[in-house]
Amino acid sequence: MGITMFVGMMILVGWVAINEEARMQAFVQQHTGRSIERGAELYALNCSECHGEEGYGAGDRAPGLNNPHFFGYDPVGLQTAAIINANRALVRLNKNINNLLTELTDAENPPSEERQNEILAALDELEAQIEEQNAIIESAVADRIAVLESLDTAVENGLFPLWDTVVDIETTSQNEVEVFFYNNGTRLAQVGWGGDLRGYIITTLIHGRPGSGNVWPNSEGMAAWSQTAGGRFRHDEIEDLAAYILNWDKGADWAFEDYIAVAQYGKPLADGSLPSEPPPPPAGDNVMGILARWEANEVVGSEVSGAELYDAEFGCTDCHRGGASAPDTIGALSRIQNERLTAPGFEGYTVEQYIVESITRPGDYVVEGYSSGLMPVNFGVRMTDQQLADIVAFLMTQ
Repeated sequence: MGITMFVGMMILVGWVAINEEARMQAFVQQHTGRSIERGAELYALNCSECHGEEGYGAGDRAPGLNNPHFFGYDPVGLQTAAIINANRALVRLNKNINNLLTELTDAENPPSEERQNEILAALDELEAQIEEQNAIIESAVADRIAVLESLDTAVENGLFPLWDTVVDIETTSQNEVEVFFYNNGTRLAQVGWGGDLRGYIITTLIHGRPGSGNVWPNSEGMAAWSQTAGGRFRHDEIEDLAAYILNWDKGADWAFEDYIAVAQYGKPLADGSLPSEPPPPPAGDNVMGILARWEANEVVGSEVSGAELYDAEFGCTDCHRGGASAPDTIGALSRIQNERLTAPGFEGYTVEQYIVESITRPGDYVVEGYSSGLMPVNFGVRMTDQQLADIVAFLMTQ
């Protein structure tokens, strides 16, 4: 009887362990579903008059929230990225051509006949690559014009605000066009928001948009809805509203018809200014790709800038100072060289590679004695190549 009961308990414990993850996922889904339902009621009573019953906007009072532009879907994003990448490749290719021509025409130290032949062959190859990149740009520009022509109604309703600044897409300077689309392709890019969409929604709900009454003719401006800012909603109600709005996201299933359905899109910043250059892309979390890009583009970090970024811009010292929540900044280089890279799994790693991985992929390896999940996992999205290189250069001095 004892053996039978013991085996039965072990089977029961095993069954619970096997099904625990699915049970928790179901619990989370139920909780999220109830939050969305409560958010829908709050939206219908308090938000639908301005943002529209279905979230498409209404009566020039507020922007539609149920729209692909708001959720980060850029209809010409692929074309814009292809053009920007091709232009960057052209800069690199032309630089290589100039270097080879300088070597070929060096009167003081002329290359050998064999080297001249190598240079000429390399120049031919580079010219072929330039033609290929120009063809990519030409094709992407044509595709983008075709997409925009199909979205005329959405553009009239406010998609890509300040459109009149580059309305003649075929004659406006290419750099100006790329800057425009890079900074207006999504709502978060348009307002310069560095966080995620959920954070943007919650922050806006808490603090309101007092200046919005100046840009929407039939609006007095969005009030602060949170009780912490003098509004009526508790924080859990703010969370419910955000859950309901986020529930409109279709992910990769947004279609052109969704653009046309939106009655009014979000408006630009008050001064209508645009940067003069496209912001550099984020570094990402492909460690070897980052290092290869640094080598190809000759990215060199500045320890001075890195110290400022580490302390003020990204707040790394808040957790790393003194080693309370994360490994201490002081002595980082010595510990990496003498401890981390001698551990199993880090054979062949360089110090630079280890630091880049630690910043962009912090969950891959957690130092013993510290908890997993404390360090943000989105630094690869928030940092550019140069910022990341600067921070690495700073840590290499510690």
